Amino acid sequence: MVEVELKFQIPEARRNALLKALDPKKSEQIQLKAKYFDTPDRKMAEQRAALRQRLEGTRWIQTLKAAGKSHIERFEHNLDLGELADAPDLNLEVYTTEPEAQAVLNKVLAEQQDQLKLQFETDILRTYRVIQFEDAEIEVSLDVGCIRTESAEQEVHEVEFELKSGSIHSLLAFSFEWVKKYQLWLDVRSKAEMGNLLALGLKVSPATEAKEIQLSKKDSAAKNLRLLIALHIQHLLPNIAAISAGVAQPEHIQQAQRALDHLQLSISLFKDWNSDIVEKWAMQLGAFKQQFEQLHHFQHMQDTLGGFLQNPTTSENLAKDILYAKEKLGNLVKSTQNVHHYLELLMFSLATTDTPQQNDFKWFAQNTLQNQYKALQEALNDADISHFESLDTLSQRIQELKFSFPILTSIYDVKNLQKYSKALNDAQISAQEYQVLSSSAQYIQQTELEASDWFVLGWLTAKQEVYADKLLDATEQFLVSRKLIK
Repeated sequence: MVEVELKFQIPEARRNALLKALDPKKSEQIQLKAKYFDTPDRKMAEQRAALRQRLEGTRWIQTLKAAGKSHIERFEHNLDLGELADAPDLNLEVYTTEPEAQAVLNKVLAEQQDQLKLQFETDILRTYRVIQFEDAEIEVSLDVGCIRTESAEQEVHEVEFELKSGSIHSLLAFSFEWVKKYQLWLDVRSKAEMGNLLALGLKVSPATEAKEIQLSKKDSAAKNLRLLIALHIQHLLPNIAAISAGVAQPEHIQQAQRALDHLQLSISLFKDWNSDIVEKWAMQLGAFKQQFEQLHHFQHMQDTLGGFLQNPTTSENLAKDILYAKEKLGNLVKSTQNVHHYLELLMFSLATTDTPQQNDFKWFAQNTLQNQYKALQEALNDADISHFESLDTLSQRIQELKFSFPILTSIYDVKNLQKYSKALNDAQISAQEYQVLSSSAQYIQQTELEASDWFVLGWLTAKQEVYADKLLDATEQFLVSRKLIK
């Protein structure tokens, strides 16, 4: 069985209001006490799977869960073990007659099934109610309680929306209203993940990295774009959850920024592939991404220029700007507007029907690639080493092509693509360095400089001119060396 649900964290100030919205007179309550099992080396947690026994009222239910194709879909197998006074022994023999569950267990644990041990427990009071919305029945569950190990305990206060019947589209639309009214923020971390971290004495799971992109030559451009957006969303949401919870490490912020960059580029560059793309998405993502870029830029400046800045005011302002950027980002990632945006992108990525297209995927890919070549050539023609804005535009065209080139050319069976990739990579490195130096120089110019800081500005300007020359030369070399791919 596939379980489809969304989980949200509730700001403390909105918890009572949400409980009233469930209307205790129309809701039911049940005490849920669960025991979670894993191997000593956390094989199940590593594979985003969970095995638990849970007392639901008076009955013990054994549940096996595994990751699905998205963060709102999971495999789930439930087995009623009956009414028992005490927790039963863990029984894996029950899965020998359940092929799908047995396959999941074999894949996750292999030969380690006999090494499963109790790792942590949960004690939750669930207030729940099924609500009819459009064509769907949605179970709203407010979970309040704790996760505990022998030596630690963590509070739980969250709400889940589980699709009992109807469309995923209705589930997401329903969630929109509750997010807006109660300022909920999306959390893709499961209780199993949180319990595993508690057992290990950790606050956060490692940052999620991007998966390799493999599009299908046989599928339509519209379907391939949905797949691409789904991959970026899977990259983004776990890292956003860590930032929203205030436990992110620098790598979570870096990976979230990269995922946002890829989302924005996919939507802006490939928007012609699917008629369901909304024009405002690229602008929204671009504005959101700028907050990550600003924090990254400030931190980079502090690391690279901090020792050169003799003016204490400049250094102090830079440190204050970093703190403010972190605080602003922490609020922004869980803002209602951005949570709505995550849900919109999820809705788009999970849709299954598209308008038939006259041309195949290869036609769309080749058309996009040729348009990018043309835009890059125009930017190079307009570039002037004394005109910083034109160089910024050229840098942007290079960054866009660097992202899309491996995606668009993956459908071609051509041996010499590696040569073009190297030439493009040289141009991209120069573009990246130029943009960093340009932003740093602009920031320094906006401060009240002392004599010693003019040296830093002069150094930045000189380096900026060096990389501007490299950018122009590398871009021209790429455009000269590449061939039109037929």
